[in-house]
Amino acid sequence: MRRLFALSCGFYLLIGITSVVLGAMLPVLLDHYHKDYGDGGTLLFLQFLGFLAGVTASPFMAAQLGRKRMLAVSLACITAACIVMGSLPSWTWIILMTLLVGFGSGIIESSIGAFTIEFAEEQKAVAMTKLDVYFGLGALLIPAAVSLFLTMDAWFLTFFTVALVSLMLLILWLAMPAESSARLDKAVTAGSPEKSRYRGRYAGLLGIFIIFFFVYMGLELGLMNFLPSILIEKVHVKDSLASLGVTILWIAMVIGRLFVGRIAETVRYIPFLVWSTAATFAFTIGFALWANEWTAYLLVFGIGVSMSGLFSIALVYANVLIPGMTETTTSILIASGGIGGAVLQYLIGWSMDQWSAGMAVWILAGFSLILLASLILTKQQQSRKHKLGGSLLGHGNEG
Repeated sequence: MRRLFALSCGFYLLIGITSVVLGAMLPVLLDHYHKDYGDGGTLLFLQFLGFLAGVTASPFMAAQLGRKRMLAVSLACITAACIVMGSLPSWTWIILMTLLVGFGSGIIESSIGAFTIEFAEEQKAVAMTKLDVYFGLGALLIPAAVSLFLTMDAWFLTFFTVALVSLMLLILWLAMPAESSARLDKAVTAGSPEKSRYRGRYAGLLGIFIIFFFVYMGLELGLMNFLPSILIEKVHVKDSLASLGVTILWIAMVIGRLFVGRIAETVRYIPFLVWSTAATFAFTIGFALWANEWTAYLLVFGIGVSMSGLFSIALVYANVLIPGMTETTTSILIASGGIGGAVLQYLIGWSMDQWSAGMAVWILAGFSLILLASLILTKQQQSRKHKLGGSLLGHGNEG
């Protein structure tokens, strides 16, 4: 299990890298191919479509191929795609390989998350937040690698670096002991027939969590992609310091993820989620009201720490409330998050064009309020059920 979890951390490091590498390289990539930012937006959207396809396909591929083969295929896709992109082929090939990277990343994120929740019987929150630490490290480190290769005038080597990381994981994955592979595939077979579909209260709970993840990813990606522009327009920071806000946000999230798993296991999932969301709302309101540069950076750090455990703990909590469908539930919720990130980012960008960066911050605060309302609704449903004498959880962290 230790080797399996260590590899899982490596997988999450990889998808942290793939989630931001194109954005970090976009200016120089577009300049090389003589494309504009409209083409860059299309490229990022295609990566999202590939990711969504991978997330959607992963439960079916796991059932047909087994998790070991499926994840080997996903790593091979990312390795091959990055090697092709590093050779700087035609723009059409860049588009196709971007789809392939997104597809492999989608399979990895949903599958690794699902079997980590299945196998971590007592410390699910701790395990998931540890994975998210490695995701954050990947997202933090690859922009630095891009900057290094740019100073060497060899930015295309970034693609080969990602391919090397993916290839190393593929070799280690294929060398995994047979008993670990058997356990992975046994989990898929054993977990699938428990329920063929969501019914009754499970459907209602799933609907609430779909809304939660849809809005959460809009909040997270909106902050990460528009924070520099917000800081320039609203707080009037220098252009050279604007990207520092995103770095501070990521550092805060990585630091928070080192601790939030154990905190959530101690205080129970739902109180942790409610207080974290309330803190996110409070810090975002503070950011909307105060325009001092250093205060803004401190508030961004507070937002990052408050948000650091929301995704992973909510994913664990959803699977605790809806037992027996871990692979499918995880895929549905990650897919809804991906769609929400794409749709709500458009809303934030539109609001900045129509009104101001200040209004965009208020919209982000509104997103955090929706998250809080959805969690309160979940808690109310659970309280109502307990009053009827039942229990959905059978778990110490029922909230």
